[in-house]
Parts: sequence; structure tokens; C-alpha cells
Amino acid sequence: MIVTIGVMLVTSLLLIATFTAANGEIHLTSTDTAQKRAYYAAQAGIDDYEYHLTQDGNYLSYCTEPPTVNPALNQVGETTHRATVPSTNGEATNEQYAIQLLPAESAPAGDRKCDRTRLVETMLEEQGVATGTFRIESTGYSGGEKRTLVATFRNANFVSYVWYTKFETGDPTVHGPIPVGEPSTYWTDCGQFYGERPGRCSVFNNYFGTGESVNGPMHTEDHAGVCGKPIFGRNENDRIEFRHSVGGDSGYSNEGCGTAEPTFKGDHILPGEVPSIQPPPGDEELAHIVEAAYDYTGKTEIVLEGSTMTVKTHVGNKIPGPEEEKTTTGVAFPPNGVIYVAGGCSESYSPFGPKPTYSTDTACGNVYVRGEYTSALTIASENDIIINGNITTPRNGEGVPTTNAMLGLIANNFVRVYHPLTGSRGGAEYLKCGSASNDTTEEPKDLNEPIIYAAILAVKHSFIVDNFDCGSPTLGHLNVYGAVAGLFTNGMTGVISGGTLIHGYSYNANYDNRLQVEEPPHFLNPIQAAWYVQRETSAPNP
Repeated sequence: MIVTIGVMLVTSLLLIATFTAANGEIHLTSTDTAQKRAYYAAQAGIDDYEYHLTQDGNYLSYCTEPPTVNPALNQVGETTHRATVPSTNGEATNEQYAIQLLPAESAPAGDRKCDRTRLVETMLEEQGVATGTFRIESTGYSGGEKRTLVATFRNANFVSYVWYTKFETGDPTVHGPIPVGEPSTYWTDCGQFYGERPGRCSVFNNYFGTGESVNGPMHTEDHAGVCGKPIFGRNENDRIEFRHSVGGDSGYSNEGCGTAEPTFKGDHILPGEVPSIQPPPGDEELAHIVEAAYDYTGKTEIVLEGSTMTVKTHVGNKIPGPEEEKTTTGVAFPPNGVIYVAGGCSESYSPFGPKPTYSTDTACGNVYVRGEYTSALTIASENDIIINGNITTPRNGEGVPTTNAMLGLIANNFVRVYHPLTGSRGGAEYLKCGSASNDTTEEPKDLNEPIIYAAILAVKHSFIVDNFDCGSPTLGHLNVYGAVAGLFTNGMTGVISGGTLIHGYSYNANYDNRLQVEEPPHFLNPIQAAWYVQRETSAPNP
């Protein structure tokens, strides 16, 4: 009996030990599962924010109040607003996540939260290697466990640069007529990278020279031409990106024009480290979202007047008469911020003249724009946009905009600066001006020291000044504050000989820092997503 009792005691102890160990393992397994689920819930929060940011490049500018409510958004230090992780099999889940918008390290001491009126200052990092980024924190919850991730977002978009091009050479249009007997691709073959395009294209290769500066971040898919001592960037926070290398160089060189001794105030990124940013095939997607009242066809003239505009439309294939013109005043900006002008053009554009002229492009899908705006707007054209007057927005004494209003100008073909000439071109040479002057009877008058506050994109061609090769160089600078992007170089604004401007304008382009976190309504993105997660790290749970 004593032996039997002893055996039972030992057996009981073994069972108790086994049960205790198994119960502990069950508890550990349950905790581990909850921790993993909390981690994936936190990841779902990052994915949630990235998705919305990709769909709407201005998502950050809404702070915690986007047009469509997101129940997970919180200001820093708050996690009361949470969203449930969507189910993948139709069954309800218990996992949740809360997103906090983290203020920049450089944010003002008295305003350390996402502030819609001071978005750049409060959310965008303005110092060190993280300049141009912003952060969010996502905390996942499951079974009493929490896990937290911090994601750093960076923008790689057309509006991320004061100067973007795919090819640093003149648009094939500037080369003039195709010589007799040559194939139709004689000039279009110029649409290749430096070192690959034919030598005949070199006459319009773009070069940055002594006395010129790029006042902001810059990106070209091509190789940059440098003559002398131009300056690239304002400070170390501006990325200077030349993506195409020739013979293992640093993405730039001179070609028989002296030395290439650029000053890089910005951070010169070597070609192998430059991401590719490819333009979309066209701007037609905007034609699908424009509201019917703002969908125009044929030549359209717009004068911006704060948050309203005067719109003049033309009908017909000839110079319009009074019965064929319609002028409407006090037109409110569209609710979704997009205006679209449809229509191609039966006559191919040439900057020399220009052709078609300003009075014979009635049937073309061209839009003429000038004025002042106080609300956000994007104007897009199936053909060209012609800037025929100053385009401004409220700004301080230093020229910095004082509101969140932004203007986007997107042309399927060219974004042009109005530059009429009297007289005619002599002979057949495409660079010969004849008796040209800057006086004209057309309204408005030619632009002197023009000011353009806008983000500009010429999807299939380039930003260009009409008659850039003619006229006395007395019009001053072409002052652009924002961003300029084109398939071909943006440098066809004037002619320089021996370091001296002899025709057209000298360039003065300055980057609008607001474009690092905001953009005009529905502004086109590159083929790949504009915003991306640059870095993701685990963080202590709040």
C-alpha cells in the first residue's frame, strides 16, 4: 500500500508539472500570437496611410481631417482614434491600429503638431539628411498586446524638383523643317540620351553656364551639359540628380565649350544612385475627372481673379467673329479643382512665328492663362498652354506665397510663354528673324520681367518661349516660382552667344518649398507612385 501511494504521489507530481509547463507554453504561444498580430496591425496602418497618399498627393495637407473620414488618424500623442484591420475572409477581426502624425524635429516649439496653415514648418523636416521627409507612427493592438512602427515618407514627383527633364536637348520642333530628302525621323531621332542621339541634334543640346544657377532640387534622366561655373542647388538639402552617365562620368560634362567646373551647393547624387522618374504617356486621365461645366473645347482664354475667373471661348475653324465668341465673368473655380481644354491641332506647332499664330489657333485645344489666384487649381490642355501675362498669388515681400493655394499647368504638348514679334522672318533659315521687334498690337502686350507662380508640366514636349531666338534682349528675366517639368529641356527661353544673352529671356527659376508636401489638385504623377516609404523602424509602444 505504501508503495502504491508513493507511485501515485510521484505520478501526480509529474502530471502537475506537465500541466504547469503546458499551461505556460499555451500562455506564451497566445502572447506571441497576439504580439505578431499587433505587429501586422501596425503594418496595416502604414499601408493604409501610404495607399491614401498615393491616391491623393495632398493627403498630408488634410492632417487629421481628410475629405473621407479616416478613423485611425490622430495628432501626435493621441491614439484614441483607431481603425479595425479589414478581414481577408469575411470574418470580423479584433486587431486595430492608430496612426499618429509626427511633427518634424525642426517644427516650431509652439506648434508641434500637424497644422494645416503651417504644413511645411510643422511636418516637413527642414534640416539634416532627412530634409524633405515626414513621419507617421502606427500602433497595432491585439489581445492586450501593442506594437509600434514609424514610417518615413519621401516624395519623388515632378513637383519635387524645380527642374525636371527626360532629355536635356531641345524639342525636335525647334530644329525646323526636315531637310529635303531626309527621313521623317530626321529630327525625332533627337529624342535619345546624350551619347546616343545623332550629332546633328547637338546644336540644341542644353548647357548650364557661368552665371546661371538652379535654385532648388533638380532631376534629369539625361546627361547634363556644363560650360564654366554654374551653381546647382541652394544648400545641401537640394538633391541634384543627373541620371545618365557617359563613360563612367558623374552625369555631366562639357562638349568643346571650355571647362566644366560646376559648384554643387546641393547634394550631387551620382548616376548609379538616381531613381528613374518617367512621365506618363499623356494628360488624358484629367479629361475623365473634369466636371462637365469646366470641360472646354478649342481655344480658351482664362483670366484668374482670386477664386473666380473670366473665361472666353472660341468656336469654329476660322478667326472668330462676335457671334462665335463667348465671354463669361465670375466663373467659380471647379469644386474638384480641375479645368480641361480638349482638342488637338491640325497645324503642327513651331516656335518660330509662332505657328499657328495667336489668332489662327481657334480650333486648337489651346488655353491662354494669366491673372492672380487665391485658391488651388489645375488647368490642363490636350494641346498647348500659353502663358500670356503674369500669373501670381498672394506673397510676402520676399516673394514667398502666404497661402496654401497652388496652380498646376499641364499640357499634353507644350507649355509656352507668349512672345509675339512684328515684322517677318527673312529667308528660309529657321533662325533668321527679319525685322523683328518686341512691339506688338496684340493684347496683352509682350511680357517684361514676367512672373509665373505655378507647377508646370509639358508631358510630351517642353516648356518653351515662342520666338525664343528673336527680339531684343530687353525683356529681363523669366521668373518662375514653383516647378518646371518637360520631356525635353526647359532651356529654350533665349539665345546666348559668347556668354551674353542676345535674344529672349534669361532664366530665373526658384523652387516653391510647399511642393515638397503639397501639389495642385490632381497633378499628374510619374508612372511609378510619387510618395514612398523611405524607412520603416520599430519604436517603443506609446
